[in-house]
Amino acid sequence: MNRRMFLKAVPAIGVLGIASPSFSADANTTNDVNIAQGADKVSLEADGVIKLNPPDLKNGISLMEALRKRKSTRDISDKKLTLQQLSDLLWSADGTNRPDGKRTSPAAMGIYCVDIYAVLPEGIYLYDPAKRELKSVAKGDFRKSAGMQDFVFIAPLNLVYVFTLRNPKESPGPAPVPEEKRKIWGDVEVGCMVQNVYLYCASQGLAAVVRGMVDQKKFSEAVKVKPEQIIVAQTIGYPK
Repeated sequence: MNRRMFLKAVPAIGVLGIASPSFSADANTTNDVNIAQGADKVSLEADGVIKLNPPDLKNGISLMEALRKRKSTRDISDKKLTLQQLSDLLWSADGTNRPDGKRTSPAAMGIYCVDIYAVLPEGIYLYDPAKRELKSVAKGDFRKSAGMQDFVFIAPLNLVYVFTLRNPKESPGPAPVPEEKRKIWGDVEVGCMVQNVYLYCASQGLAAVVRGMVDQKKFSEAVKVKPEQIIVAQTIGYPK
């Protein structure tokens, strides 16, 4: 390349540098939630919503290989997850996978009894599978209310699974489903969600562990549910 050609190319190189992708705030954004290290940031809209990406359905390993690698790991680092990882993980847990709104985890009679709360360093968010977004519930670092073990306090993500009675009379049959029966269904539903998360993490080289230890009093106060509605929690991150 001669000197004249090089000088003509310089402006184009500058434009490419400016256009490098990052999760930056748009005109309607009030602040950012730092999900990934470095320049990656997730835009947090004015109403406290994190918009999640569509799932990357071509990413990962075979199901049989993921089952072989599935395990509980407590040695978790504080390295942040990317927006795509967060999106794929939540979709794996309980995302909609059909046009009729049904999800990756089964629910008896199609009555979804469990909500997933994502505990990030910046706050607690409620996962909305239909809208594919996280809605802000409480601002601040609540990781110490999401568990009682040291690795929970530094992990980039904790999921807390909460039994809900939003529609206690909802039933496809002529009579309402008894609460104790719905609770059993909820336990089965959580088990499926937890395993889905385990398999996603195994396919991506991430660490995960399901836990029964949650500060039910503090967490229930933060998200405004009854302590007995909290079922289990799951910690996710990169292995050390």
